[in-house]
Amino acid sequence: MDTVTKHKHLVRRLLTEIADRFRQSKRWEIIEAFDEEHGQYLLLTDGWQGEKREYGCFMHLEVKSDGKIWLRRDGTDLDIGQQLLDEGVAKSELVLAFHSPKMRELSDFAVS
Repeated sequence: MDTVTKHKHLVRRLLTEIADRFRQSKRWEIIEAFDEEHGQYLLLTDGWQGEKREYGCFMHLEVKSDGKIWLRRDGTDLDIGQQLLDEGVAKSELVLAFHSPKMRELSDFAVS
């Protein structure tokens, strides 16, 4: 299995597991928005807190055509980046895209 396919399967599995955990709270509807063709994987919430709507993306990862995983958003305390490392993704294959390119240069992770 090539790296792109392997990473897409891994990201999809981890995000599905996270979505299932959040669904247990019954506070929000959890929407899985996965676009395999373009390598986009998002988890969104939709719900109400009284009269205030709570809607938004709380997790967004992208698997690029070079196989690198771009961690664009992690709005949880689950540390999806560490989970990816624990699953065997090398730091050189993981871009912490929520940091500026200049900040990425100071880390052990991929810059782009």
